[in-house]
Amino acid sequence: LIIYVDDMIITRDDEKEIFRLQNHLATKFDMKNLGGVKHFLSIEVARSKKGICLSKHTQPDIAYVVSVVS
Repeated sequence: LIIYVDDMIITRDDEKEIFRLQNHLATKFDMKNLGGVKHFLSIEVARSKKGICLSKHTQPDIAYVVSVVS
């Protein structure tokens, strides 16, 4: 279970347990199932028959721009 602000990822090899956990959490919180994760914290998640691939895209460094503007 990974939680960041208002996003949550549930991962496990047992789909019945994932469903059970989702149902339990739904009794306490308003939740939506948005399907499989594609991006999380600027990390792209790609799936294939071989497994999962994580790719971190570089973000522009705004520190310089902020220092110039300020």
